[in-house]
Amino acid sequence: MTPPHTIVTNPATPDLLPFPTMNKPTSHRREFLKGRAAQKALQSQIPATPATDSPNPSATPNTYLLHITRKAMACDFQVFLNAGEHDHATEATVEALDLVEEIEDILSVYRSHTSASQLNQLGARQPVMVHPTLYRLLQQSKELWETTNGAFDITSSTLSKLWGFHQKDHRVPSQNEIESALQQTGSQHLTLHDDGSVTFDCPQLQINLGSIGKGYALDRCHQHFVAHNISNYLFHGGLSSVLARGHRLNHSQANLGWQIGLRHPLVPEQYLAHLWLDSVAAGTSGDANQFFYHQGKRFGHVLDPRTGYPVEKVLSATALCNTAAEADALATAFYVMGPSATAEYCQDHECGFLIVEQGKLNRSTIIHSKGLKAHQIELIDPSAELVSYD
Repeated sequence: MTPPHTIVTNPATPDLLPFPTMNKPTSHRREFLKGRAAQKALQSQIPATPATDSPNPSATPNTYLLHITRKAMACDFQVFLNAGEHDHATEATVEALDLVEEIEDILSVYRSHTSASQLNQLGARQPVMVHPTLYRLLQQSKELWETTNGAFDITSSTLSKLWGFHQKDHRVPSQNEIESALQQTGSQHLTLHDDGSVTFDCPQLQINLGSIGKGYALDRCHQHFVAHNISNYLFHGGLSSVLARGHRLNHSQANLGWQIGLRHPLVPEQYLAHLWLDSVAAGTSGDANQFFYHQGKRFGHVLDPRTGYPVEKVLSATALCNTAAEADALATAFYVMGPSATAEYCQDHECGFLIVEQGKLNRSTIIHSKGLKAHQIELIDPSAELVSYD
């Protein structure tokens, strides 16, 4: 999944972006451990701009954000904290980002030595003892595959390769090719044994944790902050996965949590809405920047793993959940399922959603929503229509 701006955006997915924007301080781990990074970060802070105009600007004191970032999992992981709130925030943050790198070295399928890669290489031939972190995430992934009736599936990368989305060598495969690829996918072929080993019941089966791994890494960062008694922060993983806890200090709308922006899927340079998040994780999925045309028809990169074809009609889907791993995964599932099935799912599970579809007019949108109170969403696009399932 991917997304508001001196913040670097990933063009592969829609956007969940932090406010306010600010210059990004550069720092290195050694500097963190020696304390120099904290000094640099404080020097680079910019007063936060209120999200809405205040009739008396002097009534709201300037506040500052500490913004720390590191590249991992092919994206920028970003941490936003209230500057000066915790003396040990910088050290805790670098330790949390170290965890992200450790997780990547377990879950990445692009490094031959990782536990995930070893499973892909050997899983069809023999039981493979995998790292406990990978095992737990495979358990969660298979549970989500079951509860979403296959809309979320970590074994569907064969389909994406077939359509040429991995190497951007796009093509429309034949029905026979799709049916053959479908026989090589499906989490029903993923067998988890009680001893911690895993086997593939299909010779061509492959896993890819890209649709849940970043969210899981944010959850681990959150657990690290809880252990260090840090209570107010906003995490971004690749700008499409967000985890918010607490609020901005001394802010005109601090009681609402942290403000992020949802990018317009049809007008990328504009925002569709502002959201306020507190004690919730959000993940977003969409194909605004990964698609191709064939014989006048548009094909996006989000595929339905049950049919093998790109999803139509939905422009973007955002899941709101207790954990970032769940939000990361369900954003993809909700995109596949569409508004009605997603509303039914959320009725039985503790989560919410925002699903954007094309409106009747050019560049207009319909936003289907559940789980957000009226004060938590502000529509920016006047042509957008909000449909609530609450």
